Amino acid sequence: MRVWFDADNAPHVLIMRPLFEEVRRRGHDVHFTARDRASTCELMDLYGLPYTRVGGEYGSGMAGKVKGTLGRAAQLVRAMRDWRADVSFGHGSRALPIASWSMGVPSVTMYDYEWVSPAIFNLCCRAILLPAVIDTVRCREAGIRVGLVRGFPGYKEELYLGPGRFDSSAVGDLRLRDDKIRVLVRPPATTAHYHNAESELILDELLALLAESPDVQLVYVARGREQMSFLDRHRFADVVVPRKVYDGPTMVAQMDLVAGGGGTMTREAAVLGVPSCSFFRGRLGRVDEALEREGRLIMLRAVEEVRAKVRPVKKSGPVEPPGSHELVHAIVDAILSAVPT
Repeated sequence: MRVWFDADNAPHVLIMRPLFEEVRRRGHDVHFTARDRASTCELMDLYGLPYTRVGGEYGSGMAGKVKGTLGRAAQLVRAMRDWRADVSFGHGSRALPIASWSMGVPSVTMYDYEWVSPAIFNLCCRAILLPAVIDTVRCREAGIRVGLVRGFPGYKEELYLGPGRFDSSAVGDLRLRDDKIRVLVRPPATTAHYHNAESELILDELLALLAESPDVQLVYVARGREQMSFLDRHRFADVVVPRKVYDGPTMVAQMDLVAGGGGTMTREAAVLGVPSCSFFRGRLGRVDEALEREGRLIMLRAVEEVRAKVRPVKKSGPVEPPGSHELVHAIVDAILSAVPT
């Protein structure tokens, strides 16, 4: 078979890497397209994954996102018309299902935050892969077409957090110190449609708290230059700002605390057993609800909760990667089964 993967955002590269390897191991051909935004192409290069660069930033505002999605869908058609894929796969990419539908290619999508608009996926996808904690009741509430849903056990992070996946060279390159409390902070996605400005207030209070301790080594992973302004308001004894793209899970595994206004790094930390807190203030999804209920993720819902809930201390021991070969096989099976027989 010919399997088309589309990496629309940086976290998708991590998710697709083990799937790509398994599809290739089974003897099928794979072609990647990648959108040039948020370090997506840099991560493709870091992992040595071959790809065709298609599209870039869309800009802010709903009109810009709609125009950008439709424009990228047209670009994908032009880029992939001659390759004749049997099936396509994306993680929430909206341009991919549109392009695939127009080309007569069955498309499979996977995502784990149910409050995104499902209209394109409902219309254009052959299957929608979701963590099993997003049950039928929640799918209906979110407007997801239940007949397309295929649930999988656990969380998507288990696809790529297996043993042997970490690049230890990043530790020395970033000059992380064993004698410090290592805290990674990831600001919120301020251009996302689900962004709530309350998260920025919580971020500011969190940075103020961390700056008070000379024992903290802050690793600040901004989404863009404009987010350095949050950091500039505080004085830290030891701060690291990565100047190039690193393997995210490697950094997370080395931390004593991870705090973020999005989903990927805080969930990676929670799954790995690294103390994790989230100040995401959009509508909470079932995955974060489950991780909070399990005691693996602390949700910060107000500025006042920062000093009540956050305690930067050295973690008790090394992390144990929970990688699941069974989950990789299950996802690949679901992708390949979308091809008509």
